[in-house]
Amino acid sequence: MSSRHMSDLVGKLFPCSFVGSYPRPTWFGYNLGGRDILQAFRDEDFAQAYRDAVRAMIGDQEEAGLDVLADGHLWYDRHQGFIASFLLYNLERMEGVEIRPQVTVGGMFAPGTAAAAGETAEVIEQGGMNEVFEAIMSATMAVTGKVGRGPMRHALNWSLAQRCTTRPVKAFFAMGPVELSATLVDEHYRDRRALLRDLAEIYHAEMREAVEAGARIVELDDLIYLAPREEWEFDVEILNRVFEGIDAYKIWHCCHGGTPAPVGLAPYQAMFPYVKELQVDSFDWSFAQTGFPDEELALFATPGFDKDLGLGVISNKNYLIETPQEVAEGIKKAARHVDPARIHLTSDCGLFAYSRVAAKAKLKAMAQGAEIARQELRQ
Repeated sequence: MSSRHMSDLVGKLFPCSFVGSYPRPTWFGYNLGGRDILQAFRDEDFAQAYRDAVRAMIGDQEEAGLDVLADGHLWYDRHQGFIASFLLYNLERMEGVEIRPQVTVGGMFAPGTAAAAGETAEVIEQGGMNEVFEAIMSATMAVTGKVGRGPMRHALNWSLAQRCTTRPVKAFFAMGPVELSATLVDEHYRDRRALLRDLAEIYHAEMREAVEAGARIVELDDLIYLAPREEWEFDVEILNRVFEGIDAYKIWHCCHGGTPAPVGLAPYQAMFPYVKELQVDSFDWSFAQTGFPDEELALFATPGFDKDLGLGVISNKNYLIETPQEVAEGIKKAARHVDPARIHLTSDCGLFAYSRVAAKAKLKAMAQGAEIARQELRQ
């Protein structure tokens, strides 16, 4: 069970953070294109632009008033319609995986993938999002050998951002092992449990290296509900292995998907009996876009369950800028179920699809709404 709270780390109630994908500056026109970031840094123009862009993204978050920052995921390549690098960043650098471009669309939910057998595949496919997800839907991701780390460099990605600020920066690791595995066609293991165990070791090593580099907060994004329901109990074991022995504030983020994905996709109530055993400090879940449902907030008041609530108060599903008062009302609704000391604020998901000015305005509304809620609770 949880033994620490983000409010203790930051020193105030309702500390503000966000899930890490931030709009890149319009002048940053580079992509890694599958390269090791250290290889890309041999190009002086790329290296200077990259570091300057990270500083700009960190600066926006500081000016907006966030307490815990994110590196912005500049290491995600820009693709048509969607940040396909949420999936591809790790796969492009992982040993034992082959990415095969194809003319036909349907790779992410291709026959033979766990996602194709999951309950959410049909919902997503019926949404007509093939063009949005084109970069990954027009490729097959195949496991052709034993998977290994390769030059993923998540500790370096984190450290480049942390050098830009004195505020804590969360370390991220792109798409988590269960969700990532659900998109793969396994031509080597022929055994999902064996594949997942090896993936867990890769992520565990990446997370451990980031903490050894100085990261105090780690966050793993993993929509485990993309895997078949009968596997969820084992999937929790896999995530627990990733977090095992990690001496940091540990967050599991599980949302309704990126900006184009359906609202309310994550089956929180159905997952809760399984995921409540996760050995993390916080669950970061989406609430703003679904109106802060009482039945989902009440899960955090379950007797014996003391993990923090990472309360999504900024929607990633529309272009409206929340008002500070709307944010404050969401916080107060959550506080009727959960001790305020256990609540920190975040966005429902990443803000990559927004203009930079809109994303910053949303984050500023979050910080102002948090202050309104603090003041009203003191009265």
